[in-house]
Amino acid sequence: MLILLSLVLCAATSQAPQVVNADFETVDARSATPSGWLFTSLPGQSQLVSYQSLLEPEANGSRVLAIRIAADHPQQQVAYNAHQDLQGFEAGKTYRVSARVRTRSLQSLPMVVVQCLDQSTQKPLGFARSEQRELKQDLAEWETIQTVIQVPEGTATLRLRIGIPAEGNAGGTALIDDVQVAEVP
Repeated sequence: MLILLSLVLCAATSQAPQVVNADFETVDARSATPSGWLFTSLPGQSQLVSYQSLLEPEANGSRVLAIRIAADHPQQQVAYNAHQDLQGFEAGKTYRVSARVRTRSLQSLPMVVVQCLDQSTQKPLGFARSEQRELKQDLAEWETIQTVIQVPEGTATLRLRIGIPAEGNAGGTALIDDVQVAEVP
């Protein structure tokens, strides 16, 4: 019995941080966006980006997050993303963060970004971003994007961001699903 309890306690303490609504299935009734996520937009210019929870037949009828950049978006360097602060991380541990993506009319691959912030949430202590890649055509099939981060000591907030840069992507859409965080041994 003592061995079983030890195994359960070890498993419980080695779990990776949990992503709230990682599959985007739960939708906020007022906003029609996935619950548990926050969404960026430029102040006073929210019409330049839209975030929606869509039923996606190609994803077995499940919901996905769709981020769409307005067709008339000005050429400027800004990234739009869904984000949340993860709970249950441990400083010193390494985590792989991934999501599945498809694209429509984007020139660059969507991104997964992880930020490690201090107690004030103003000072970055660590940063990781998935591969940057130019797209020559739509990603018609689901592709996994990922990054790996070792959480530095002093990290109080582990912030996950998933999104797309606006520059060069006017009129484009990213479909995102199945966000995962796993500890890397």
